[in-house]
Amino acid sequence: MEGELKPCPFCGNDKIELTYQGNAYSKKRAVTIKCKNCIISRTTGTIRFGIDWCEEKAITLWNTREAENGTL
Repeated sequence: MEGELKPCPFCGNDKIELTYQGNAYSKKRAVTIKCKNCIISRTTGTIRFGIDWCEEKAITLWNTREAENGTL
């Protein structure tokens, strides 16, 4: 995993699980990030790009917090 995951935005738990669906030969690839405490999850999938792109995008989106953007 390239990026460091922040704790869950809902419960603050730092026990986060990444799961991968598909591989380089699959038509669809996806990465799911799930909190093991409150079971909230986020899935990022692609058909065009590789699993590395999915992982990077999923981590970026998981780590984005609205309060940091000043829109809350």
